[in-house]
Amino acid sequence: MRTWYRTAGALAWLALGSCHGSLDVGSRPPDVPVACDGGTLACGGACVDPTGDPANCGGCGTACASGALCCAGACVETAACSFAVTAIDPAQGWQNGGGWIRLGGAGFTPGMKAFVGDGRAPLSVLDGTHAIAQLPPGPLGAQDVRIAAGGASAIRRGAFRYVAGGLDPPWQQKPLATVRGEDPGVAVLQDGRVLIAGGTRVPDSTADALDTAELYDRDTDTVSPAAGPMSVPRWQDAAITLLDGRALVVGGACHYDLTACNGDPTRADLFDPATNQFAPTASPLMAPRAYPRVALLPDGRVLIASANDPSLEVFDPATGAFTLIPHAVAHVFGFLVRLRDGRALLGGGDGGNTAAEVFDPDTDLVTPVGPLTVGRSMLTAHTLPDGRVLVIGGSSQSAGGITDPLDSLEAFDPASNTFSALPYKLATPRTWQASALVRDGTVLVMGGYTLHGQCSSLTDLVEQVDPVAGAVTPFPNLLNANCEWNATTLLDGSVLGVGGGACGTSMALPDLDFLSGGPG
Repeated sequence: MRTWYRTAGALAWLALGSCHGSLDVGSRPPDVPVACDGGTLACGGACVDPTGDPANCGGCGTACASGALCCAGACVETAACSFAVTAIDPAQGWQNGGGWIRLGGAGFTPGMKAFVGDGRAPLSVLDGTHAIAQLPPGPLGAQDVRIAAGGASAIRRGAFRYVAGGLDPPWQQKPLATVRGEDPGVAVLQDGRVLIAGGTRVPDSTADALDTAELYDRDTDTVSPAAGPMSVPRWQDAAITLLDGRALVVGGACHYDLTACNGDPTRADLFDPATNQFAPTASPLMAPRAYPRVALLPDGRVLIASANDPSLEVFDPATGAFTLIPHAVAHVFGFLVRLRDGRALLGGGDGGNTAAEVFDPDTDLVTPVGPLTVGRSMLTAHTLPDGRVLVIGGSSQSAGGITDPLDSLEAFDPASNTFSALPYKLATPRTWQASALVRDGTVLVMGGYTLHGQCSSLTDLVEQVDPVAGAVTPFPNLLNANCEWNATTLLDGSVLGVGGGACGTSMALPDLDFLSGGPG
């Protein structure tokens, strides 16, 4: 393409040329731009290639730092442009993480690692120039994006920005088509919808567990049924979105000791968002699983723990197969989270269990850490933007019941692999609560049982934990008391609470609790 700029100097120069013959470039006035062809750009009186010129990378005057190359119009610290990350879309996201970004570049290979700041992102390489990743939580501001493979590394400085947004009370309720109590599996899909799988119509009843699922659509604010059932009924199950867009659902309709099973607890299902249908995994689980916990690993596999069995297993979406990971410590009603460095932390459990371990996905080895400062079961935990893990409430001595709700909080430091009690506490002790890390980096703690051994002690109180300020403050109440339920943060920053139903009652709760993310 030929581009001409008509300035006064250019016209005068043209006039001189027409009367006295052409002028060579060296005698051209400084304000007379150059006409450039072939995708080059006129910068400072010269034609440059903005896709490869480190002094004018992506545009005139955009200079790369010393040691960086200009690769496809982006400044990248790399040995050669044959291995580079040149595009991140979107280039910003909420600091609670969980969103999806697409990377563009060159030299992408299976097994490549990706980091946003110092947080490792679960990554799937689509081809040599494209990959998809899930954001880890991260601190506010611009962060470097780094990729690594086979000893090579490439960095784009400040290429992604973590931002924060508020919340917009009051809570709203969205009716479910089917009552789904007591921790149905919940997964936020890559298209923004929320999969709600399984649950029970009657608290503590595996016979009333469901093999159906529903989908909440934030864009249309509607709830609709999945196109078909799962392979078995599920209750207190777990669901997680995979890097390929499908969702894995595991956990049978059994009590934690594998009694009163309704269906085969070794069956797992994959949900396809393109068809809204489930299909069984190619292989069953290696062990029956009740009350499972799951975490998406950086390589796209899923780590699975459960209340009924101390062993762990890993699901590989590429093969549809499960691999058993020997592990001797049972975490009955414990917790499992992925750390920002890519490892997974699991711990706690019934009977005052303070044990904790980390699973390394690069070696598939489990290593003891900790211990927790207090034994906890039926708790919640979240990896924070600063890399720590916040551990919330739970029961100190429970053996499958509602005993000794806790008001204490503690934090795990991945740098030292140690837990420490936090000097601030919940105003209301809670166990079997729900909680969600929200887009301003705080954690909402919602509902739960508040009194020793009392099924009627469920609460509508919500508290907001600010791990940076070191404070716990009241938050607008739920529209009804709730317990034994799940909560998640949607891709737009809204919060959704799902399920619930107190022990000793005849019907689980029929609604979703919704809190808008408000303006960004």
